[in-house]
Amino acid sequence: MKNWSYHLPDLLLAVASYLVVARLLLSALPIGQGFIVRIVRTLSALTAPVVAPVAAITPRLVPPPMLLLAVVAWLYAARVILRAGMAATGLRLG
Repeated sequence: MKNWSYHLPDLLLAVASYLVVARLLLSALPIGQGFIVRIVRTLSALTAPVVAPVAAITPRLVPPPMLLLAVVAWLYAARVILRAGMAATGLRLG
């Protein structure tokens, strides 16, 4: 990987955003007993470090699905800022 200093943070932000989207989609399903419950709990545990800072600055009036959408928006904004910062340094990504 040629520009790992860009690609590694970008990959981590992409994985985090896809996990939050998966959590959002699975939280809309009716939760019963079984395998789906374990998946939703695992996704909640994996995305908790990403959701907590956004939840701290978001008003408590916002429902949880809207909070997850705000998390996705912040993650994509972070990816855009990362790309703009790399472009500002003159790094050519290809």
